[in-house]
Amino acid sequence: MNRTVKCFTLSAMIFAFLGLLAATAVLAAEIHVGAVEAMPGDHAVVPVTLAGNAVRIMSLTVPLKFSSASLTIDSVSFAGALLKPGMTPMVSIDNAAHEVRFSYFPSSGSPMISEATGLLASIHLTISDPASDQTVIVDSICQVEHQTQPVLWSRPELADTSGTTTYTPEFTAGQVVIKNSMDAGDDQSLLPKVFALEQNFPNPFNPSTVISFSLPRQGMVSVKVFNILGQEVETLVDGPLSAGAHTVTWNADRQASGVYFYRLTFEGQVLTRKMTFLK
Repeated sequence: MNRTVKCFTLSAMIFAFLGLLAATAVLAAEIHVGAVEAMPGDHAVVPVTLAGNAVRIMSLTVPLKFSSASLTIDSVSFAGALLKPGMTPMVSIDNAAHEVRFSYFPSSGSPMISEATGLLASIHLTISDPASDQTVIVDSICQVEHQTQPVLWSRPELADTSGTTTYTPEFTAGQVVIKNSMDAGDDQSLLPKVFALEQNFPNPFNPSTVISFSLPRQGMVSVKVFNILGQEVETLVDGPLSAGAHTVTWNADRQASGVYFYRLTFEGQVLTRKMTFLK
């Protein structure tokens, strides 16, 4: 079913106007789309992350295209993402074209993203049932070089706070591996074998840090942050996630400097690590 969540007419005009004024540069940063594995009828979540950023980002747009009709794009969530207060997210879903686009735009004040790494968005999907075994590629809509590409929204773009430069970051495509059987003999090399929680990065940090973890299969997950007294200060994840690697960003700008603990819970298993916030 073709479903549009929000209209991009106004935002496209804004980017078109900025594009007339702004120079375009290649940015060393990378937008990375994750890889997940699921069975027909499953719900899956594909993370889209930013890495290696060295500029202050005012706005961004990420258009994605899925190579198969064997799934439905349900929604885009920004829980735990780098989205700042004063930024408005915009989402467009076109299941007939197998496309999804999300953007951040400044709506008040002078918001900016200065983090080097972090989650940009999570794409929520439902795998068709029935569906054949296949690998669905999640790619940018168009990979034509900027100098010869006249169509807006054809590639991921970032704009800095000066309003004078638009960047085209590196892009790594993701994939959704659909399998009708998850027998022990299946090749699951794309997925982690164990339940794991990584050390946050950077650490110490100010004001935000990225927490990475992996799940061997789909299930209910919670990621919570506690202070040194054992008091819960924030819930970063609370719901179903697909098998695979995941990242979530914690922004501690409203917290006091000190030691904090982050706890990952999955199917009765609990992992905890320590991190340090220094203002």
